[in-house]
Amino acid sequence: MGNATDHNVAEQTQRLDARRNRDAVIAAAIRILATDPEASMRQIAEASGVARITVYRNFPTREHLIQALIDLVVDEERAVVTTAITPGGTAATFFDRLGPGIIRVGERYRFLDNRPGKATDAPLRHPAPDEPLLAWLTDAAGRGELRADLPPEWMYAMIHGLGRAANEEVLVGRRTADEAGQLLARTLTNAFVAIP
Repeated sequence: MGNATDHNVAEQTQRLDARRNRDAVIAAAIRILATDPEASMRQIAEASGVARITVYRNFPTREHLIQALIDLVVDEERAVVTTAITPGGTAATFFDRLGPGIIRVGERYRFLDNRPGKATDAPLRHPAPDEPLLAWLTDAAGRGELRADLPPEWMYAMIHGLGRAANEEVLVGRRTADEAGQLLARTLTNAFVAIP
C-alpha cells in the first residue's frame, strides 16, 4: 500500500515539474519574442532556464511553441469576456470592461501579429454557440439590450475586427493602450447597445 502511495506522489511531482517547465518555456517565449519576434528556440530555451532537451520534449518545433502561445491568446481572450460579464451589469458596462481587456491581450501578444497569416484569432473565426463572447451577445440581444437589426454573429465578427484595428492604433503609436481601450469600449457601446 505504501508503494502505491509513494508511486502516486512521485507521478504527481513529475506532472507538476513538467507543468512548471512548460510554463517556464512559455513565459520565456513571451518575454523574448516581445523584443525579438525572430528569436530562436535555443535563445528561448536558454532564457527559460530549462534544459534544451526538455524544451524540445514539450515543443518539438518552433511552430509547436507558437501554437501553444496562440492557444494561450484564445484562452486569455475568453477570460477577458468572462471577466467583463458582471451579474446585473448593463451592456455598456460589459463593453467598458471588454475594450481595455482586448487591448491588454493584444499588447501582451503583439509579436504574434507579425507572423504570416496572423493565426492568433483562427480558433475564434468559426465560433461554437457556447463561445463566451458569442453566447453573451446572443443572450444580451435576446434581452433587448443590443440592437435588434444586427445579428449576434455579425457583432461577434465586428468586435474581433475592431479589436484588431484598435491594437494596430497602439502599435503604430497613434493611441496609448489606455486611450485605445477606452475608445474601443465607447465604439462598441455606440455601435451595438440598443437605444431605449
